[in-house]
Amino acid sequence: MADEITLTCNFRINNAGFKDSFNPGLVQIDQAAQGVWTNIVNIGTTEEDVTLAELTTEGICIMQNLDGTNYVEWGKKDGSNNMQAIGRLKPKPSASEPAFPAIFNYNPGATLRMKADTAACEVRITVYEA
Repeated sequence: MADEITLTCNFRINNAGFKDSFNPGLVQIDQAAQGVWTNIVNIGTTEEDVTLAELTTEGICIMQNLDGTNYVEWGKKDGSNNMQAIGRLKPKPSASEPAFPAIFNYNPGATLRMKADTAACEVRITVYEA
C-alpha cells in the first residue's frame, strides 16, 4: 500500500503590508506498519527524555503545548547526554485557541528531549509508526 498518511498544510502571513505564503499542497506519506503512540506528557523545568513506548520505527511526530503561559523547548540528546534544542512549542494564545503544533518526521532511534521554561507544562505528543 501507499499514501496511508495525508497532511494538508497552508500557511499565510499578512502583517502591515508584508505578505507571504507557503502551501506545499497535499502531502501523502507511506506507513509500512500500523501503530501510534499518543500521550499528554508533563514536562518539567529540567531536561528530560520522552520515552515512546511500543513503537518499532518512529514516523510522523506531532507535538502541541497545552499550557497557556510557558513555552517548551524540544530537541535531541547530544553525545554529552545534554539536550540540543532545535525547536520551541509556544503556549496557547488563549483558552479558546490551540497552540501552533510542531509536525516533523521523527528520526528513528533518536531520543526526544524536552524542557519547560519556568513551570511544568502539559504537552500532547502523537507519533505514528513509520
